Amino acid sequence: MRTKTGMTKARIGNRALGLLMATTLVASATAATASAANNPAAPPGPSAPGSSAGAPLPTDQFIVKFKPSAAGSAAERGKTYAKAAGDTSIDVREVKTTASDAKVVKASRRLNAAESQRMLESIAAGGNVASVEPDILMYPSATPNDPYYSQEWALSDPNVGIRVPSVWDRTTGTGQIVAVIDTGITAHSDLKANVMAGYDMIADPATSGDGDGRDPDPSDPGDFRTAGACGSGSSANSSWHGTHVAGIIAAVANNAEGVSGAAPGVKIEPVRALGSCGGYLSDVSDGITWASGGTVTGVPDNPNPAKTINLSVGGTAACPATMQAAIDGAVNRGSTVFVAAGNENQAASNDAPANCNNVIAIGATNKSGSKASYSNFGPAVDVMAPGGDTDAGILSTLNAGTTSPGAETYGYMMGTSMATPMAASVGALMKAADPSLVPSQIEAKLKATARPLPGTCSGGCGAGLIDASAAVAVPAPQTPIAAKAASLNGALGAATTGEVYGLKDNGGYQCFEQGCILYSPASGAHVSVGAIRGLWAATGFENGRLGYPVTDEVSGLRDGGVYQNYQGGAIIWSPATGVHISVGAIRGLWAATGFENGRLGYPVTNEVSGLRDGGVYQNYQGGAIIWSPATGVHISVGAIRGEWAATGFENGVLGYPVTDEVTGLRDGGVYQNYQRGAIIWSPATGAHASFGATRSIWASTGFESGRLGYPTSDEYPTGNDGSVAQNYQGGVIHWSPGGYYISWL
Repeated sequence: MRTKTGMTKARIGNRALGLLMATTLVASATAATASAANNPAAPPGPSAPGSSAGAPLPTDQFIVKFKPSAAGSAAERGKTYAKAAGDTSIDVREVKTTASDAKVVKASRRLNAAESQRMLESIAAGGNVASVEPDILMYPSATPNDPYYSQEWALSDPNVGIRVPSVWDRTTGTGQIVAVIDTGITAHSDLKANVMAGYDMIADPATSGDGDGRDPDPSDPGDFRTAGACGSGSSANSSWHGTHVAGIIAAVANNAEGVSGAAPGVKIEPVRALGSCGGYLSDVSDGITWASGGTVTGVPDNPNPAKTINLSVGGTAACPATMQAAIDGAVNRGSTVFVAAGNENQAASNDAPANCNNVIAIGATNKSGSKASYSNFGPAVDVMAPGGDTDAGILSTLNAGTTSPGAETYGYMMGTSMATPMAASVGALMKAADPSLVPSQIEAKLKATARPLPGTCSGGCGAGLIDASAAVAVPAPQTPIAAKAASLNGALGAATTGEVYGLKDNGGYQCFEQGCILYSPASGAHVSVGAIRGLWAATGFENGRLGYPVTDEVSGLRDGGVYQNYQGGAIIWSPATGVHISVGAIRGLWAATGFENGRLGYPVTNEVSGLRDGGVYQNYQGGAIIWSPATGVHISVGAIRGEWAATGFENGVLGYPVTDEVTGLRDGGVYQNYQRGAIIWSPATGAHASFGATRSIWASTGFESGRLGYPTSDEYPTGNDGSVAQNYQGGVIHWSPGGYYISWL
């Protein structure tokens, strides 16, 4: 991408160019300006590509980037300004901070070229200054059943037009926003439905034309000038340049009124940056930043960032550093920036922003399909689009007012300012058809699908005339596996198989160097890799108990753990415990404990079957979960588990647990019931089994709340006839076939 300027035929004169060249040497940065300079006529006569009446005077504002050591210190910055005032006898003051955290300073009066140069040199010489450039003015360069559609040759003529009608059955741009950074916008019934909220980015009330600074109202109050204003000896009527550009893009179609936009389904986000004397570079650049969703100091964030930006402004200059930074930021945020190549019939590389990086520069063609007589040319031009010429201009929405807004109307203009919204419209249609496209892809595709000019071109016309019918393509539907693979950006490596179908439940897979993607209509497409994939394979893949994966691997668990969910359960892995399956009722109880974050931690075995009466268990870092058909699923942990193990687990006298541990007993006690008894634990007495006749006797005394208290031993034999005893805190229970008695302590 290159950067270029779009305009009616506005140019920066020799005095400004000399200043810009000097600025490049002194501050490593420059800026350009654009202002509306045509007198539009109502249909059918086109207006000539106007040029500014007199070159704009050097700026009274400068963009200063301080070194980090001084950027946050008003005192340090003040020293720089004081020195500059001493050197030049001209005071300066800070008026705002740009989106790039540079300071915009304004002189106490308008400066001539020599004074501007001295100010630049003095500020640049400051030890705390990283760069400085003139904040110079930029100027616009404007050179279905809708009744005037037949006069919109750039849309309706497939030989020399941009061939958008053929794509309107695929998309009209619905869902896309195009920011038009220009003079603002006027009320027009053929635009109203497609205009959304924007912003007035002009900071200086003296040049804004609406009596105030930045605000949420991007209405165009008129950019007329009287003789002597703006350094010009002649007067000029208001151009309504932004309204004309907006109509080229998004005039409402099929409303039996006026004209149709090239992308009539998009919404226009008007960003006003050009006033009665043009627009400062800092305002235009902040407009780019805001429109694309970047942060601008003192301005609310844009709730609706535009993915397409139309910049029909510019002039002869090197690419200003401030503008380049704004463009780079916009592109990094995903916005494609379309700019005009300029109207001086010279190399576009001489014009900014056409000579900036990361833009798509648009040259203009005429109704014969040749390069328009005024259009800039050369390697900096990316593609061409209809911009009109003296034989036929570009018809669009306009206003009849000569100074302030009057009645809505339509009119012709010509210039690369008109060609730029033609191309921006196609860019928005491309994005609507394929939202995955990024700015570099949009540029590449516009160039790759451009066609040779039907007419002639000398000097270089980029890749040719844009062709919406070839550029705007709704991507072929991807299979779920292909879409999943595309989203991974090559993370799985090269494909080692094609897509293979015929699996259970109409599923399919594709394998890659680092794993596979599995798909079924019920589960979607998910990645299967590594140790988790290995264990899934051991279960029988999708034909096993787990079925298809329903998530990718999910990381971020405690201690570096990872899991993947399946139709029938999950597989969990951690560095300390390896990879294990979690399914069914045992998984449900593990979930109730808090998964790996709970008392049990990670599983350390898979489920183990083959226990008595169909039982199953799974061990965890902190214990186990046991299930049987008769008793359900229960946790086994700690000292109680140790005691149960000593009895022989489910094969012992107690059998399977029938409850989890129950807390809340006297003195912090806990118990767990089993098929044939219980295990009781307290801090003072430890864990002991309680079952049979001895347990019944203990129960009759009130368990741990009775006189006996907690057991302090397991049962032990006291004779050869089956007699047993069990010790308690308050005594001993003695049992024999002939009866029992308690010996109290």
